[in-house]
Amino acid sequence: MLIPTEAIILNRIKYTDNSFVVNMFSEACGKISVLARTSTRKAEQKANIFAPLNIVRTELRLKDTRSVQGMSYCELVKSPTAIDSDVVRICISQFIAEVIMKMVKEEEQNPALYQFFKSTIEAIEASDNNIVNLHIIFLKDFARHLGFEITNNYCTETPYFNSREGMFLPFFTSEEESFDKQLSLAFSTILGASYETGNMKIPYAYRKEIIRQMLEYYKIHTENLSEIKSLKVLNEVFGND
Repeated sequence: MLIPTEAIILNRIKYTDNSFVVNMFSEACGKISVLARTSTRKAEQKANIFAPLNIVRTELRLKDTRSVQGMSYCELVKSPTAIDSDVVRICISQFIAEVIMKMVKEEEQNPALYQFFKSTIEAIEASDNNIVNLHIIFLKDFARHLGFEITNNYCTETPYFNSREGMFLPFFTSEEESFDKQLSLAFSTILGASYETGNMKIPYAYRKEIIRQMLEYYKIHTENLSEIKSLKVLNEVFGND
């Protein structure tokens, strides 16, 4: 069965000298693995098409008996990291792609989720402002799509965010699952932000702790999330801002 579709690249794994297994989230079929073949001479050029969060147009060749599908062609539509020297965009793209790869398991069409991922990529590509909070806003919004939305009920009566409960509480429970008052206020500000309004200045130490707690929150609500390896590089890059 031939299915033309737009797709978002999640990662690529070298299979042979002239082929890759490419994991993608397609508009027509959801998450899918495909075998991409190329000549040895053009292998590096082809690999660049399969960078994390690139949007491509392709035609899938599907067979129910295969776990890795084929494709007839693949062409680049949009890249959030077109400027190779933009390390921040590259690191954010790798982080988001890895989270999607580990969280999304179903191999079926999900138009709302595809459009959310696509809007995230467009925000990475289009923003001329500081985007160091974009991956936090992504995690906040992605949780809603996954069915465990974080409640932004911050106020003077509930000034402590608790990652186990996914909401703000009147009391501090422990350092492992609660933010202090200053960090909770910063997190509440992020929870109320969108990609367009999320360029507020937040100290690196705050962002680092918010990400750690949000990933713990994901682990509490799902069995799919293992260690996010790209987080270490992301923290190193942002540690210099």
